[in-house]
Amino acid sequence: MRYYPENADPATRPGLEHCVERALPNVENSVMLGIFQPNQAFGEWPTLAPNPTEWTFEYNLATVRAAEAIGMSFAFPAARWAGLPGDEIVWRGASLDTITLTAALLASTKHITLLTTVNTNLLNPVVAAKYGVGLDHIGAGRWGLNVVSGWGAHEFAAMGVELLDHKERYRYTREWLDIVEMLWRDGEASLDGEYFKVDKASGRPRPMQVSPLVVNAGQSYTGMRFSAERADYIFCYGERAEKFREIRAEVGSDCGFIGTKSVIIAATTAEAERRAEQIVGGADRGALRNMWVTSGAETAESAEDRLNTPGAVHDYLLGDAIVGSAEDVGAQLAQWAIEHDIDGICLNLYDYLGDLDLIGSRAIPVFEAELAAHGKSFRRPFVGEPVS
Repeated sequence: MRYYPENADPATRPGLEHCVERALPNVENSVMLGIFQPNQAFGEWPTLAPNPTEWTFEYNLATVRAAEAIGMSFAFPAARWAGLPGDEIVWRGASLDTITLTAALLASTKHITLLTTVNTNLLNPVVAAKYGVGLDHIGAGRWGLNVVSGWGAHEFAAMGVELLDHKERYRYTREWLDIVEMLWRDGEASLDGEYFKVDKASGRPRPMQVSPLVVNAGQSYTGMRFSAERADYIFCYGERAEKFREIRAEVGSDCGFIGTKSVIIAATTAEAERRAEQIVGGADRGALRNMWVTSGAETAESAEDRLNTPGAVHDYLLGDAIVGSAEDVGAQLAQWAIEHDIDGICLNLYDYLGDLDLIGSRAIPVFEAELAAHGKSFRRPFVGEPVS
């Protein structure tokens, strides 16, 4: 059966390109929820404390379906290429690739938006644009690109890939994104740039979204300015929301702000506190030491000094985490969102499936009520609106 007129070019079939609005449009006075996917061994928790969370595809599929069922708007897997050895574990020593993972999860869900993390220094922009189009079509417009300019020198050194200076990474990424967005917009791209020479590269079909969702997790001034200028949302610490609004005003941007927050949740506050104590008590100090050194935050000597400072391990693992019963978590998340006037929250959980069950049944009703008391609403996902 032909789905296009006999005299039409099948490469430009109407109704399949630029036919839905961008995923996750910003809605005033609403707050959406999402999760970091548990696609890495030990996730953000380098500890030997008991934890049923798994990096496996089966667990990630169950997680994203559970998140969708309770009204979460997005899920966000991180991209890692090498683990960090510790005293007893290899932190993030196993992880699932974000492109193949999000493709499979998009095909298995209906409402939640999946964000694919892509390292710009590892993937040619023409190839990345093509992957993005495929993902957007698989999800019927429920897809977004998380642009990463590079992090973790040990990962790239192991692959023989140069990690540019911090500011230069963003110049590189701007050019990379110029090509990607040109292909998405026009189906063709040419650029004689500092880093890329592209001559009439082809990009058909184009995405289903009119302008696919782009997010960035810049934390520095340079990173936040890049987000303000080029992204639809920044993922950042809530405490930096006011600074980001200043940067956003400087560049005349309407980029939204999604705050990241770790949560230790249980049926009761006492249970949550016991879990938090187990996490800190079981911390792999060698993994923490290597992370601090690899990230450039510490030298080998200062990292050892930091580990021996009372409270340092607790502060790293749980410093700004919300620890409490489901009801307490719901109330504190709403208060945090209101305090920083943010558009969404991306949760980092511990026991993902168990935590999502508690969040859906007991935390979200409190979260929603607390937001409503301050003139805000809990925003649930919806399928992209057709272009009018």
